[in-house]
Amino acid sequence: MLLDDIWEKVKLNEIGIPFPSQENGSKVVFTTRSKDVCARMRSHHVLEVKKLDEENAWELFRRNFRGNNTLSDPEILKLARQLCEKCEGLPLALNVIGETMAYKTSVPEWQCAIDDLDSNAGGYPEVEDEILKILKFSYDDLKDERVKQCFQYCALFPRDAGIDKDVLVEYWISERIIDEGGDRKRTINEGHKIIGDLVRACLLMTVDTSEKVKMHDVLRQMALWVASSFGEKDENFIVKTCAGLKEMPKVTDWKAVRRMSLGRNEIRDISISPDCLNLTTLLLTRSGTLVNISGKFFQSMPKLVILDLSTNINLAKLPEEVSNLVSLRHLDLSRTCLENLPEGLGKFIQLRYFALRGVRTRPSLSVISSLVNIEMLLLRDTTFVNMELIDDIKSMKNLKGLGISIESTVVGSCIQHITLERVISKEGPLQFETAMASLRSIEIQGGTISDIMEHTSYGCRSTSAISFQNLSVVKISRVNGMQDLSWLVFAPNLISIHVMGPSRELQEIISREKVSGILNEGSSIVPFRKLRELQLRFLMELKSIYWERLELPSLERVFIMRCPKLKKLPFSKERAYYFDLRAQNEEWFERLEWEDEAIED
Repeated sequence: MLLDDIWEKVKLNEIGIPFPSQENGSKVVFTTRSKDVCARMRSHHVLEVKKLDEENAWELFRRNFRGNNTLSDPEILKLARQLCEKCEGLPLALNVIGETMAYKTSVPEWQCAIDDLDSNAGGYPEVEDEILKILKFSYDDLKDERVKQCFQYCALFPRDAGIDKDVLVEYWISERIIDEGGDRKRTINEGHKIIGDLVRACLLMTVDTSEKVKMHDVLRQMALWVASSFGEKDENFIVKTCAGLKEMPKVTDWKAVRRMSLGRNEIRDISISPDCLNLTTLLLTRSGTLVNISGKFFQSMPKLVILDLSTNINLAKLPEEVSNLVSLRHLDLSRTCLENLPEGLGKFIQLRYFALRGVRTRPSLSVISSLVNIEMLLLRDTTFVNMELIDDIKSMKNLKGLGISIESTVVGSCIQHITLERVISKEGPLQFETAMASLRSIEIQGGTISDIMEHTSYGCRSTSAISFQNLSVVKISRVNGMQDLSWLVFAPNLISIHVMGPSRELQEIISREKVSGILNEGSSIVPFRKLRELQLRFLMELKSIYWERLELPSLERVFIMRCPKLKKLPFSKERAYYFDLRAQNEEWFERLEWEDEAIED
């Protein structure tokens, strides 16, 4: 029985189909755009239909031109390949756009089509009727209006760019699309749940790293089409990323603009004075040419809540008029070369999120202490952190998250007042037992560390004092002195582990000798039950990940590179068929020892 394009669980008995079993020999095959439907249907095997590769996509696109010589023109052929690439392997788009262009024989028509698809896919009736409206079924199936708004917001990011999940969730929080009654931790969790919902609805795609997602370009066009009230209000969202702009875009009605994204352009100077009464998000990122923003640009943006000017590496000054942005909740000035912060920043009583990551100059930070409502402060990879600043940070009573690069000896004076969201430490030994109770991710780069928690007693029966409930991401690279990472068993919500050498000491990930005292019969600890991704690289002495087989029900990706002494993995060969397992070479893989060697390849 084949069920095509289902959107909800089908009760087989109600339509007269016996539930498949070995006894009755029945099989049901169904197609769906929702991974949640796969789960509710209790699928035994899920086959994800991938997008077409470059060669097959071109072959499908070219079929529309059989019988005519449109592609015989070398210049049109070149443009046709560009147009094909913009379909990103989506058969529906390849067919519809190919049919639309089949008898267009002039170069300007083709160039116009490329430009239109970059800016307004809904401008073509065939695209709107046969692609966007069909894809919109997936959008309509999102029952929660907040999830729909979150999906639209993803279209602000550049085409083909990996979207950092944490950044995306922070944007949603600042825009108040999501808000769990002021509970920041619950709101962040809700944001990541929504990202999962969008991935399961096939509206976002996972990428190689668990920290980012991606949006297919055709789905991005659909999101912009929906955000523009189905083409009726094109200036609701102004998205001109990677467009080669040398000046601000021409906008007919600035009052209509709600969100604007102009990242990765070549704008040098912004001197216009737009009347942006309804603008809430302004993303002006990664323009290495930007050196000046005039004060009049910020004079009429009363509703602006998000201003992201990050990675404008030549931006050395902000005008005092930026203090007019009284509604601002989210300000990112990371990787700029600001010499001073405007004194007017102290007026931002609504500001909740402030980032100054990677700033190598030493701007005056006297205004930071006046930001009394700050909840998230990110100062990683900066050169200006000192004890005076730490004292200012300790006075921030609402601070719930801090990203900072400081010596571990300084941390001890402030961890009782703040939650460290991420630690990047090059000094050791580390003693973060109390702070790590609230950590979401930890990254350690370089140095010599005898043990991350040298006072931890692995043999104790009670683990209530050693629990990292919030820790989801661990990245360790180029660290010497560690023989194992057994403390990871105390992190039940780990999603991603990356360990990279070179390391001559690391022999085990989890040491049986160290944890046997707590992983006894009756223990509630189940190691790595939520782990999705494991990467181990250049660990020349690594012999064991875990001494026996683990269930690992959530595992999606494993990557092993240059770990020559690792002979056994903590799962069966049969289990390995259900996730993406990659290794340095086939020879190493052939030498692996499996508990279920009887299972044939």
